[in-house]
Amino acid sequence: MNARWTRRLGAAVAATTVLLGVAACGSDSDSTDTASGTSAVTDAGQFPVTVSGKFGDSTIEAAPTRAVPLSPQDADILLSLGVTPVAFPVDAQNRAATGGTGIWPWQREALGGTGAVETLDMDTGADSIAEKIAVLEPDVIVSTGFWGLDQSTFDQLDSQIPVVHFDTKANGEPWQDSTRKVATALGIPEKAETVIAEAEQRLQDAKAANPTVAGKTYNAIIGDTGGQLSVLASDERGIGQFLTSLGLVLSPYATSLPVDADGRGILSYENISEMNADVEFVVSPTGDLGYLTKFDAWNVLPAVQKGAVVSLARNTGLPNAIGFPSAISLGWATDQVMPLITDAVSKSNAG
Repeated sequence: MNARWTRRLGAAVAATTVLLGVAACGSDSDSTDTASGTSAVTDAGQFPVTVSGKFGDSTIEAAPTRAVPLSPQDADILLSLGVTPVAFPVDAQNRAATGGTGIWPWQREALGGTGAVETLDMDTGADSIAEKIAVLEPDVIVSTGFWGLDQSTFDQLDSQIPVVHFDTKANGEPWQDSTRKVATALGIPEKAETVIAEAEQRLQDAKAANPTVAGKTYNAIIGDTGGQLSVLASDERGIGQFLTSLGLVLSPYATSLPVDADGRGILSYENISEMNADVEFVVSPTGDLGYLTKFDAWNVLPAVQKGAVVSLARNTGLPNAIGFPSAISLGWATDQVMPLITDAVSKSNAG
């Protein structure tokens, strides 16, 4: 291990707060195995490759063989492109939702149901994380979804290992764009188009197979922030993009709400009665909707009275799968959520 690289990486990671957030397919016939990871075969003539991001350009001189993702969504992107990460970043949050493994169900499927995998513990402190990354000896770092990346950290990391990162903010671009950027860095841009097309077609097929869903309005309650509710206010990213792709339409009231720094709508408790829609989606830690059912205004909403409520419990992985989407998480989530949606729509129509 290069001691100078380790010291500089330690300073870089220490300069930022480690935060993965909530709130992320297996190898093909054209891939080669390495000791700790799998990288899709590339044409050496495609390199060097330069990719841009918010904090600057990164140049990858040769086909990477050891990719380290800094967020679960970055791991998803690599898996969708047929690349097995050298290690999977995990924290207390996703370990709690995955029975302690830190590996999401769709990731496990992409890995072919394999057993133990190498993990990168993001809760152990900056210096320890830096040392663990150094031991992994990556030749590319993928950070389109890591919220701890800032200019100083990028400059120090990228001076040692190229860092493929976001254009505006972590998880700030459509998953398609992030997939294309990572594929370009890996020298397999064509693979991205195939992966994206297949994932989008799967969503279109689900929409076509369930025509009763088309045009139904919805709201999504993200959580209780202690004094107000956080709700979905846009269908351009994450949960909104997913539900809209299946034919649902975000309620006009939701789009009129003021938003916080992360683009989530801010709803005062006294205005819960305004959240009327055909279907209500609710995110909660374990499926307990007590933070809403304590309000009469919620209980008398037409959708609630009809039972047209879809619960997205964090310990099932569903909020992460569709809130931090990737080609593989969306496919898994479609299979899980579409039956819940059609059932809710059926109840809504029956009233």
